[in-house]
Formats: sequence, structure tokens, C-alpha cells
Amino acid sequence: MAPRPPLRVVSAPVPDGDSRQLILVAVLTFRRSRELAEFLEGYSRVELPPDADVTLLVVDNDAQGSGRATVDAYRDRIPGTQYVVEPRVGIPVARNRALREALASNANAVCFIDDDEVPEPDWLVNLAGEWRRSGAELVGGPVGVSPTPPTATIWQRLVNASLASRSRRKYAGTATAAASGGHYTIVTNNWLCDLRWLAASGLMFDERLLLTGGSDTAFCRAAIAAGCRCSWAPDAVVHEMIPPDRLTLRYQFWRGASQSITHFRMKHDRITTTVVATTAAMSVVRTVAGLALLAIPLFGIGSLTIAARSLGWAAGRLQALCGAESTLYAYAATTDSQTEISAFPAPIGQTGGTLRRAA
Repeated sequence: MAPRPPLRVVSAPVPDGDSRQLILVAVLTFRRSRELAEFLEGYSRVELPPDADVTLLVVDNDAQGSGRATVDAYRDRIPGTQYVVEPRVGIPVARNRALREALASNANAVCFIDDDEVPEPDWLVNLAGEWRRSGAELVGGPVGVSPTPPTATIWQRLVNASLASRSRRKYAGTATAAASGGHYTIVTNNWLCDLRWLAASGLMFDERLLLTGGSDTAFCRAAIAAGCRCSWAPDAVVHEMIPPDRLTLRYQFWRGASQSITHFRMKHDRITTTVVATTAAMSVVRTVAGLALLAIPLFGIGSLTIAARSLGWAAGRLQALCGAESTLYAYAATTDSQTEISAFPAPIGQTGGTLRRAA
């Protein structure tokens, strides 16, 4: 399968305004009222840039509008909050709805943050500050890991601590790459895009990547190819709230495999003998490295989940060689007579595949 660039749309350029700019912060949600409430609670304490007006937009990917009541409960604390329902299911579809809303509002920049994250109070000040300081069209920041809830088991706490360590290591590497002019990817869990550039480029998220995930990675790659300047804001920090059912090595292995399949298919338009040989060799290396990390934790507590992801990477690459496609975001969520595609990863043991239709 050839790499697929994000879809393009024709939009009018964002008009010039005065020195005070408008930033639209977009969060997507799908039937996660508890996570959405925790996000809104954290966002209500976010400091706003003194030289910008900020609007929060909630895009509910549930056609039934299940997040409306949660949003309404915070309107007094977050004035001007906008709420829209995008009935066509899928993350890239909901992301594009947010971009269209931002362009229609004549905002100068749009931010993305996930509904299972809580931003630091100075998150937006630092993210917007880096955008203005650098003149970049796309700005990203790190995602830390929130502490586990009091009900978490000892093992869940251990896996969460491992993920937190892995995150710190990952984003330290990103900061180094950004400072030295190296390569790094900016994804939508902590993301700001200049809308004047976006309107001129016509880039949108590829809605054909509905089930596989990776539409934000594809967007970043296409943006860089189109001349987009990227920058990194190491002090613009958000924290992910990881649910207990994902605090297992099984989930981390499966997530790594799914992402590995997606990245392989983005990179290779056809499978040649050279691709097979190189991929198989790298899979062996990653398997050995993963097993070695389990035996000798060179990276401390982080070794646990780094090893699981490494083993998953190897398994995913081998599946991709056999023609597999990731179904990270595909599973049947039946309501009435509809079959929906979740905007979030399928639970363990339910890896997607052909969507079932309700009787």
C-alpha cells in the first residue's frame, strides 16, 4: 500500500487582525464522560496568554451527543466553550471537523489536546509563546503520565511508573533533536498549528486512515514535506490519564504492534526482497533487545514497557510483511441499530477486523 498523504481542502486564508490573536483549543471526545470531566476540570485552571483570546471547542464524535451534559456543567467555569457533534465516526474525521470550525472562526491558531489528558496551568502560555517566538507553523510539546488512582493495584502502579519513565526518556530525546535540528514528529496529543499556513497549504487529516491510527503522524510528515517549520515547546506539558485496563504489558505489546504495522505501511509502498530481508533482520534485533531489557533493566523501571513495546514492534513488522493492516481504532460499539467505530483503541482481546453490524 502506497503512503497516503492527508486530504486537501480549499479554504480562504485567515485574515489579518490586530496584535491580539485568537487561539482555538480543540478536544475530541467519544463516550468518555469521566475523562472529559477530568480534562475540563484541569483545563479550567489553565492560564491564558495575555495577548490572545482563547476559545475551547469540544468535538463530540458520538452522534447521540453524550458529552453535552458534561460540557454544560463547566460552561460557567470555562466561558465561551463551544460544543459540536460530528456524527461521522473516526479520529481523522473529528480532527478535520475541528480544523474546519477553527478556519470558519477566523482563528489564528488551533491547538489539539486529548480528552484523557490534563494540562499544566502554564501549558497554553508556553505553547503559544513558542509559536510566537519561533515563527513555526507547527508546535508540539511533551506528554507526561498522571499518577494512578488510589484503587490501582501494585502491578498497575508499576506499569504506570514504567510508562512515566519511558515518556520522560522519549521526550528528552525529542527536545535534544529539536535543539540540534534533528528529526522529530509532532502528534495531536499536544499540538498547535498556525491557521494561516494551514489554509494556504490546504492540508487536512487523511480520513482514509480511519481504523489504523497514524493520521497525525501522516499529517506531520506531509506538512514537513510541504515546507512547514516545526518547533518544540519542552515546558508546554500535559499529562495523560491512563485507564487501569491499559496498565498491562499485554496492552503495551499490542499497542506497539498496531503502531508498528501502521508505520510500516506508511513507509513502504511495496514489499520487495530488500524490504523483507531488512525488516526481518530488524525484527530479530528488536526481539533480542526486548528480551534483554526484561532480563537486564538498563533503563530502570522504564525498561519494562520499553521491552514490551519493542517486542510488539517486532511482531507488528512481521505481521505487516504478511499483509496485515492495523485495526487499532476498529471495534463494534453497538447502540440501537448502528455500528460505530470507536475514536479510541479497542480493549485487549478485541483487535477489530471486520466490523460487525447490529442485528
